[in-house]
Amino acid sequence: MCNPRRVRVTATREVAEAWQVELERRVALSDTVVSELEISFPFGGTLGDRTRAVFEGALARDPHWRETSDGAHELPLPDGTVTYRPADGTLVVRARLTDTARAEGVAAETLHGTVRDVAHGEGRGSYYDDNWRGRTRRAADAEARRIAESAAEHNARALLDSVRRRAQEASASAERAADDRVRQAATADAAARLETERARVRDELDARNRVRVERLGQEALRAVNAVLALAYREALVAFAREQGAREVRVDESEDSIAVEFEMGS
Repeated sequence: MCNPRRVRVTATREVAEAWQVELERRVALSDTVVSELEISFPFGGTLGDRTRAVFEGALARDPHWRETSDGAHELPLPDGTVTYRPADGTLVVRARLTDTARAEGVAAETLHGTVRDVAHGEGRGSYYDDNWRGRTRRAADAEARRIAESAAEHNARALLDSVRRRAQEASASAERAADDRVRQAATADAAARLETERARVRDELDARNRVRVERLGQEALRAVNAVLALAYREALVAFAREQGAREVRVDESEDSIAVEFEMGS
């Protein structure tokens, strides 16, 4: 028997942890849509000069009408305004409706990856050249391999927690890096959808507003005709008094004004 010879074997085990993140972002956008239509009437041009002057004076005194900075007279109506411009005698009716267009955009990405590491294990064995007590080279190699593989397996289990932690960190880092990109994509999707929705809402508002501006036009004519009736009354009374009339009497009904007076000889 002689001194034993030694063999050394190294074994490795790969430790891998796969990660995957389903990243989805939703962005909601909204915008106010306005429909504004107007119609005009050459109202002042239909009146005589004297009647028009009296009408415009009565309009200026009417508490329901307010004078604008450019000298026009404006009457607020539900969802609209009526404006009379003394400069050219135009009556302008504006109808205004508003609504809100809303849209939601969605973008998603699937992020994935794998974190890998390697665990090592070492085993040693010994044998004799004369195979004393069965200690052959083959037996020594087998023993060293078994010890190395067992050590590598043990070290791999110890390494697994670290690999998992790094996988979680990699997953979170990838999500943070992708968040702006996915959010921007969702915003772009929402903006495109909002543009389509804005056009739809505007078409709907315009259709409703066309009906409304016609109705407001009738309301506007009734409003100015009420003032005009007062102007006619004032014009007739002023005319009668200029002619020296006495005992001027005014009788108003829903659709007529009667002015009676006596003239001296």
